[in-house]
This record gives sequence, structure tokens and C-alpha cells, in this order.
Amino acid sequence: MSRGASRVARDRRREAAAAVVAAKRAEAETHKLAKVLSRDARADLDRATASIHDEIRRAERQVQQRPRRAKRRARKAAARLERMSLRVTASVGGGRAGAAGRPGATGAEAAKARAKTIKRRQAQAKQAQKMAKFVAAHTIAAAIITPTDQERREHEAKQRRRRSVTSEAGGSH
Repeated sequence: MSRGASRVARDRRREAAAAVVAAKRAEAETHKLAKVLSRDARADLDRATASIHDEIRRAERQVQQRPRRAKRRARKAAARLERMSLRVTASVGGGRAGAAGRPGATGAEAAKARAKTIKRRQAQAKQAQKMAKFVAAHTIAAAIITPTDQERREHEAKQRRRRSVTSEAGGSH
């Protein structure tokens, strides 16, 4: 094998390894995202990502022997993870398109952007949960603090009695 061919092969292996690392990063972000989702959404995401996990492992094993295939597999797996995160967080909001589709982005940039996109969606899901908890807590507090109709009537009757007593006392002076 000539020096040029070995350099090309080494570059391909390096690119494939980088694609696998990016796919693993996207997978890790997807697992973090799953932690902040509801049970149903988490189950759907876990079920869908199980096969993607296997694809990433296959790509990892093929980096040395078949770097092009490994790179393609890893990129596809990362793209699938991004689409899955979009599907489960669509109700949360953020109609942001995938960052991987940015024109002029290289493969490495696109793979890195996918992990960031998943991370962003995780933050959106967390924020939605925080807002829901905040609203629930304030609703409960308002229900506890706000007087019932009976309590309100008693308070108003008491105020009327106090006013009538003070007006009688003030009129006799």
C-alpha cells in the first residue's frame, strides 16, 4: 500500500471515529432528555432508541474495517436520534428545525449540532415541567388561601356588625 492510500484510509477511519463519537454524544443527550419526559413519552423514546443504540455499536465495531460504512451508520443513527427527540418534544414547543440541515455544514459540524439540538429540546421539556409545577403549586396555594363562600359571608357579616357598633358609638358622642 502506498503512503497516499494509507493516509486516505487513516483519514477515513478518523472521520468514522468522529462520527461514532458524535452519535454517542447524541445518544447520551437523548437519554438525558428521556429523564425529563413523562412516563409514556419516555417509554416511546426508549423503545425507539433501542435499535439506534445497536446501530451505533455496529458502527463502532466497523470503524477499522469499513470506515465509510461506519461513518454513514453513525450519522444515520445520530439523525434518527434527533428526529426521535423532535417527535417526543413536539408538544413542548420549539418548532426549530434540526441544526444538521444547515447549508454548508460539514459532517462533523452537523453531528455536533444534532447533539446540541437534542440538548436544547431537553431544556425546553424541563422548562415546560417547571412551569407546570409552578402553576400547580400556585393553584393549590390560591385554593388554600382563598376563602370559601361561607367564610366570606361570615367575614362580611362581622364587618357589618363592627360598622354598626362604631356608628352607634360615634353617634352618641
